[in-house]
Amino acid sequence: SVWSHVQAQRSSLGGPDRTPPMTATAAAVAAGLATSAVGLRGGALPTEVGHAPPAISVGCYNVLCPTYAVKWEEREGMAPDGSSNWPERWPAMCELLSTARLDILCLQEVEHTCVEQIVSDLGPSYSTFYFKHEKRPPDGVMIAVKKDTFDDSIESSEMQESGAVAFGRVDLVHLGSGLRIRVVTAHCRGGKQSQLDALAEFADRSAGEQPDVTVIAGDFNEDFQGEDGVQVKCPFPNTGGEYKTLRREDGLPLLSRPPHKQAEDQSSGKGKVDYIFVRGQCNRSSVELFRDSSSHTLVLESHKPCIATGQWPSDHGAESLSFRPALADHPAHL
Repeated sequence: SVWSHVQAQRSSLGGPDRTPPMTATAAAVAAGLATSAVGLRGGALPTEVGHAPPAISVGCYNVLCPTYAVKWEEREGMAPDGSSNWPERWPAMCELLSTARLDILCLQEVEHTCVEQIVSDLGPSYSTFYFKHEKRPPDGVMIAVKKDTFDDSIESSEMQESGAVAFGRVDLVHLGSGLRIRVVTAHCRGGKQSQLDALAEFADRSAGEQPDVTVIAGDFNEDFQGEDGVQVKCPFPNTGGEYKTLRREDGLPLLSRPPHKQAEDQSSGKGKVDYIFVRGQCNRSSVELFRDSSSHTLVLESHKPCIATGQWPSDHGAESLSFRPALADHPAHL
């Protein structure tokens, strides 16, 4: 297999508090009702009603492959002499990610020569899986999961879509609820229906029972926002349940790429192209999406110039949110 599974001891460090008070809808889920809630634009934390079930935080970040940065002369990834500035900007990205202490982290454009450093710098609190693109020599995608959040019986798999791009997947068991969580990440063409269909099929592919919650996170090179700037058109079918995402609330940038990437001469990747979609399995589980202060800070700070380079740390900003899962017919899991 082309993925690498990095084992390490559990970290004794705790993460940020991701169990905000519950909404009335979440309280109904906790009572065993088959309901589904999702944060809308404005994304405020829920109002207190009762004890909240455990939440799971997810981040998605295209870290800009150094080889591509130099080849395409991306200003965020180049030093003044034209060489790669990865040694300067990766520490800035790593600090943002370490501060957020996400339960699940999906990275795109991970250069194969940088994998060892990324794994080492993320630290022993994460189990890390790397999925290399077969036809793109330098890079791949990565999923890192917090060891103190999930059972250590993690299953990983990959799909090489037409030999062009790698889709990576891990199947997890959440320690706080016992729910089965599937995480899929990709760097693909959101305007190419064949790739979206293949990704959706890979997310659903299973030898046994479907997971309770499925997460698809990635750089899609496509803005799925409607012209009204309010609705997001999910590119995946709702055959096993409805995929949902969280709109950027006031105070956060609406686009996920630097201002110069919005210029008329830019042919692709304009707008907001980085997304996290979450689905509760139809008639069995539900999810409530929200953004806590740690995720809010990660999104905000990754869309700003860093001190090390004077540019954004990458030519993408990070996306991050949390979801609170529940089995609708098994409230004892909460």
